[in-house]
Amino acid sequence: MTRSRGHISTAVFVMTAVLAATICLGSFAGNSQERIVLTESEYFEGPGFVFLVHHNSYSGMQGGLQMIQKGERLLDSGGLVVTGRDPSVRPSVRVLRRTADAERSTATIFGEIAGLNVGYQLICRTDGRKMFLRLQLDQPLDWSKVRQAAFRIYLYPPAYFQKSFQGDSATGVFPRQYSGEPGLMSSRGVLRVAQEDPDRSITLRRPGGVLQLADERGSHPTAWFSVTAPLESGTKDTRVDVEIEPSFDPQWRRAPVIGVSQVGYHPKQPKRAVLEIDPREESGGRVSLYKLTTGGERQLVKAAAPEPWGKFLYYRYAIFDFSDVVSPGAYLLQYRGQTAGPFRIDAQVYDQAWQPTLEVFLPVQMCHVAVRERNRYWHGACHLDDALQAPAGTRHFDGYQQGERETQFADLEHIPGLDWGGWHDAGDFDLPAGSIANTTLALALAQEEFKPGLDRTTVRRANREVLLHVPDGEEDLLQQIEHGVEGLLASFRAAGHIFPGIIENSRAQYDITGDPVNITDNLVYDRNLGRGQATAGRSSKPDDRWAFTNRNTGLQYRTAQTLAAASRVLRGKKDALAEECLTAARRLWQFEQTNPPQYAPNAYVGRGGGFPGDEIAATAELWLTTEDSVYQKRLNALLMQIRSAPAEQAGRGPGWTLVRLLPKVSDPEFREFVLEMARKWRAAANALEASNPYGVRLPTWASKPERGIDTRGGATMGFGWDLQSDAMRDYFYHKHLPEIFGTDTLLNVVNFVLGCHPATNTSYISGVGANSALMAYGFNRDDYSYIPGGVISGVSFMRPHFMELKNFPYHFNQTEYVIHGAGSYLFDVLAARWILEREPSRTIGEKTGTKKK
Repeated sequence: MTRSRGHISTAVFVMTAVLAATICLGSFAGNSQERIVLTESEYFEGPGFVFLVHHNSYSGMQGGLQMIQKGERLLDSGGLVVTGRDPSVRPSVRVLRRTADAERSTATIFGEIAGLNVGYQLICRTDGRKMFLRLQLDQPLDWSKVRQAAFRIYLYPPAYFQKSFQGDSATGVFPRQYSGEPGLMSSRGVLRVAQEDPDRSITLRRPGGVLQLADERGSHPTAWFSVTAPLESGTKDTRVDVEIEPSFDPQWRRAPVIGVSQVGYHPKQPKRAVLEIDPREESGGRVSLYKLTTGGERQLVKAAAPEPWGKFLYYRYAIFDFSDVVSPGAYLLQYRGQTAGPFRIDAQVYDQAWQPTLEVFLPVQMCHVAVRERNRYWHGACHLDDALQAPAGTRHFDGYQQGERETQFADLEHIPGLDWGGWHDAGDFDLPAGSIANTTLALALAQEEFKPGLDRTTVRRANREVLLHVPDGEEDLLQQIEHGVEGLLASFRAAGHIFPGIIENSRAQYDITGDPVNITDNLVYDRNLGRGQATAGRSSKPDDRWAFTNRNTGLQYRTAQTLAAASRVLRGKKDALAEECLTAARRLWQFEQTNPPQYAPNAYVGRGGGFPGDEIAATAELWLTTEDSVYQKRLNALLMQIRSAPAEQAGRGPGWTLVRLLPKVSDPEFREFVLEMARKWRAAANALEASNPYGVRLPTWASKPERGIDTRGGATMGFGWDLQSDAMRDYFYHKHLPEIFGTDTLLNVVNFVLGCHPATNTSYISGVGANSALMAYGFNRDDYSYIPGGVISGVSFMRPHFMELKNFPYHFNQTEYVIHGAGSYLFDVLAARWILEREPSRTIGEKTGTKKK
């Protein structure tokens, strides 16, 4: 009986949709461009409006029902929420499939409440101006097992800070910070938000029912505001209806985004602004380039219609090429009322673009030291009690796992010597060896290739103190390399292999932001002390971080490569450390050669798979460093195994290390192998670069977007760091095979991360460029602040074909810093400067990849 009522009410809901759509069609004179419609990709769209129906499924506010209004994602994660009454019964909502009915302008999600044996439908329809949502259960709930069931959707906080909300009997203003009271308002029938702001205004209605507005940030600062339409506890009702009325304007068009490097351009390099244009508009009009003069005028230097490129994902694109402009100065670009800049054209444009990363960000991320900038302490000397052996059989957070112990240390026993070296990886404070190895390798190669020679930082190891903007007579880059290898060698000294990493032992510690000196007491845990006791250097408080110690073959090889490269640049400055690096690299390599491979799962480690990329890279690096024939012999054997490898696997894998051997190798078979691999990778890379207007190698979704339900459930990270790694590899391909690889990839990527990318034109490097990421997911994110020189991952992808970069510090998949992103960025900018200063103009940017469609 109940199930029949559910089907009848659903049928009535759909018939109402057909009638409303018919009336709507007549009132809009059949113009689909002026109303909300259901698209072939099974989402709803209108001018300035997009409503996604479980195209994404990341629980961290990128999934469920999502609404984009006038270019901003305002609503997210809409859907059914259920909480159990008994801790032993944990009902979970599962989405099974989606159906779409274009004739009825309806998209329906079918799902189930696992643990309760209840199915549900989430029916979304439009009348051309509004969205009508129905949550329909297939039977009443057993309230003896359920504490709460509701339809809930979340509001993006920064869009509504200090904006109004109104209900049936109360009003208020969204608080800028959490005030201690989660409930903001309960209203019957209607809730209107941001009425005073046409871009953000939304009205939600629930005929005859309650809508609850809450501030969820009391549970976690990353949370959003929420609107909940609850089922009344104990009810036999199976339906919740909610209507969403956006601020709909049929004439609204998104303003163009002028993609341009916020730093500027070297006179010799190609200069192309990429214009991102509303899909309902063509790329008409003229782009104007102005030079700012000392007389206070804007001198028009060039004006021309942009060249249409075509459609990419959701938007149209066009290119404005001003490569012929070479006069030094400060410039602005204007197009259709939008202005980008100021940016420079100058031969010294890259001289300082990398320096904040080296002189501020990397020192600030250093662990086990206090970091001071004049009268400001970035943080105190932290984690001096590192670290305890992680207990066997631990499946931890952030990807860390501990299997059976392979060290001499008992569970929760202190491992000495881990209290010096390494950087905090990101916005958290763990020390993942894989990330430290990648970062140190990039820094070592940057030193070897470019020798920047900057000295702006003092490192006092004896005092565990780092002073920013205070020279100490030593090169900063070499000091950072030293700190990186010390972090890697610490575990090798303790156990003879590289530990995957060190991280907080509890989630409560891990979630702490601000000064990491407050996370532990800096005293080594001693289980023999009584509760609350402390002695010199020891305490009874088990707050020390855990070291995860299982050997991983991929990580051992990756670290061997890094230590071999670091030994070359440290020699002559830190000879003893250089020798220790090389000795450790050789021993790591030799152990893996003579023992079965082991790919214990962990954070930032190799996962095996049969392709010996890490082994090839380590072997090649050791051969390059030592010229020992043992490495040459093994490398030749390995190359026989990968002759049939896909071009991208070899090209993005060990290929860039192999090309660095070409000056030392005369063997024609080896050279032909490397040349053939390089040619295949260049052809594949050309196709990737030609698929988008930015001329960079975007992930495969860029050319093959999907419209189905996202079943992966993870966040889609920004891809800036991957592009930077591409550019670093391409520098070496170009250096050793200039007849195959040009400079276009490197320069395009540098432009991309400095602002010439989709969605916005924000520089990914905090404090670098006229418009940069000044709210980032660093350890100071709760201050809505940034760390100069930090590099965010940038624009992320939302299925089926949307890009986004929010000005919000809590979207880690867009705005988090990581150290390896800083390392590759530093390398890339130094490489761009090197090429532009030393190569003839005719060789720069010969292959662009930015081909028209």
